[in-house]
Amino acid sequence: MHTTLKIYSVLVLLIAWVVLSFVFSPQILPGPIPVFEAIWENFSSGDGFFHLYKTIFRVLLGLAIAMIIGSAFGIVMGLSPKGEKFLESWVMVGLTIPAVVYAIITLLWFGLNDFAAIIAIGITAFPAVAINMWQGVKDIDMQLVTMAQAFQVPRRDLILKVVLPQTVPYILAATRYALGISWKIATTVELIGMSSGVGYMLNYWFGLFSMTQVLAWALSFTIVLLGIEYLLINPFEKRVTAWRAVVQV
Repeated sequence: MHTTLKIYSVLVLLIAWVVLSFVFSPQILPGPIPVFEAIWENFSSGDGFFHLYKTIFRVLLGLAIAMIIGSAFGIVMGLSPKGEKFLESWVMVGLTIPAVVYAIITLLWFGLNDFAAIIAIGITAFPAVAINMWQGVKDIDMQLVTMAQAFQVPRRDLILKVVLPQTVPYILAATRYALGISWKIATTVELIGMSSGVGYMLNYWFGLFSMTQVLAWALSFTIVLLGIEYLLINPFEKRVTAWRAVVQV
């Protein structure tokens, strides 16, 4: 049932795209066929694989940094009132600074290279992870923890079987949110100062006023993100949250 609804959703989007492509000129909104032809040409020539690889490489490493730093901040803030007071302003300031500022600063500090892009992604995305983990740790059912301690459950089992399962939904939410932010800042950094990646190609074709290629590159990475969501994150989520009751409406 859920798969059928998702297929219908995609079909509705495609139909709307086709209809709007007849309303507007190709310079404004080309149809699906020219866009998918451009995607095929990009990957046939090898450029698609190279630039997509560079962006995915930067996004995944930046996301890993964001998850490590953000999780550490969130856990400390959730477990310690003093840590919460000390780190809260750091997280809030990090959340309010525009992503382009991080991109410019890291490029000036480290030069026009992958390291600068990865650091920019990690710094930009970590506040969102920290906030999700902060709330997740604070929402842990302490009655379950107290009951497990009363039954003298070993500390290792207490963490692995009582505490961590309750934070998994927040970890997954943080991962999804940080992945979206990482993609956005990656393209921003590539657009500003890199010579490879999806953002660089978007800027290149923007300079040539080719809406078809702009949509082709944007759609290429969107397909990759959807693949990560439905092939990796969703199955993992179902596996680790199988213990939760399903709410039927």
